[in-house]
Amino acid sequence: MNEFPGYDQSHEAFMRLYCRSLPEDHRRRYAALEALKIGFGGIAYVARVLGMSRRTIYTGIRELEEMNHDDPQRPRRPSGNEKRIHRPGGGRRQVTQRQPGLEETLEDVLEAHSAGSPTDETVRWTDLKPVQLAQQVLVRGYQISRNTAAKLLARAGYRRRSLRKELITGHVDPHERDQQFRHIATLRRQARARGVPVLCVDTKKKEVLGHRHRRGPCYSTDVQLVYDHDYRHLTTGILVPRGVYDYRDNAGFITLGTSRETSAFVCDAIALAWHEDRAEHYPHTREILLTFDAGGANAARSLRFKEDLVALSRRLGLRLRVAHYPRTPPSGTPLSTACSAKSSAA
Repeated sequence: MNEFPGYDQSHEAFMRLYCRSLPEDHRRRYAALEALKIGFGGIAYVARVLGMSRRTIYTGIRELEEMNHDDPQRPRRPSGNEKRIHRPGGGRRQVTQRQPGLEETLEDVLEAHSAGSPTDETVRWTDLKPVQLAQQVLVRGYQISRNTAAKLLARAGYRRRSLRKELITGHVDPHERDQQFRHIATLRRQARARGVPVLCVDTKKKEVLGHRHRRGPCYSTDVQLVYDHDYRHLTTGILVPRGVYDYRDNAGFITLGTSRETSAFVCDAIALAWHEDRAEHYPHTREILLTFDAGGANAARSLRFKEDLVALSRRLGLRLRVAHYPRTPPSGTPLSTACSAKSSAA
């Protein structure tokens, strides 16, 4: 008996495409059905075309034979459950089950390398990273990988975190913050109804200029050399990007400075953005609504900033109305009302 010569390439491609669309249990039974249909040499041929092992096809043949005992109207899946692909209990056992005593060893290691908050017993931190934890466990006679150590740390409640800047010095009333957000939202709606431009002014992340090291790779035609130490005296300046954003047109204008963020620079950035980009979109306006955050060179209590705003108003020949967003509330303050007001303002 001769071996099956095989289908043409287009038919084989269709077999592979259809096989990939099936779940795992249907896939091996489809392969078994094709092999049985071919007969002699079918298992080797189907295994080569579909990229399966012969053992998988033999498993599919056995499952097809077991289906003869099922109800013809409702045949069962190999798992015994129509919603499951694999049988219950399949796969490798957990590492803590394969190595008895590992959980107790992990608790001892974390206890020796952990500290806690004196005011909150639920807050703890450790100086061990996943690689170091795996090394500590290896010394005690157990072997786990870095990924397993990371999972065990997460199971114990330890996750990679960073400090969150939310605590504020002084007292912040959440109701006053909510009133300020609502007030600014009302100002923006009124300005939009009257055709008055609403510009949001803010400074983005500053960058130090010079041949200094910066994280991350990039594509280039040659190696770029930088200083081996990031000393401040080796810099050539600080890049200060000041952005002016128009809410109505969803358009922004960036002014790049190379000295310092001062109130004069803030007003110059507004004037430049207005003359170069925004003035032509509001030819008949006599007023601008400006929104700022509460800190930096445009602080709400800065007298110098107010003086520069008066000079800017005369420079532009327009009436300026200024609104400052409140500071970030302390940790634990409910923000549902304030956030809803801010989203409605956007």
